[in-house]
Amino acid sequence: MTHPMHMHGMWSELENADGRFQARKHTIQVQPAQRISFLVDVDAPGRWAWHCHLMFHMHAGMFREIVVS
Repeated sequence: MTHPMHMHGMWSELENADGRFQARKHTIQVQPAQRISFLVDVDAPGRWAWHCHLMFHMHAGMFREIVVS
């Protein structure tokens, strides 16, 4: 099942297989056991959520806090 991963407060730039970056995204689709590479503009201080948008996954532990200082 695909995981729609979302980082609050920041934009992500997903890297493609050729090492180039695609359009900016708020939500990145990640397949189970897949490794991805992306850049993040970390320009908003505060406490932010990084989580799967599927509620049952988020409640099962796919939720982390990112602190930008």
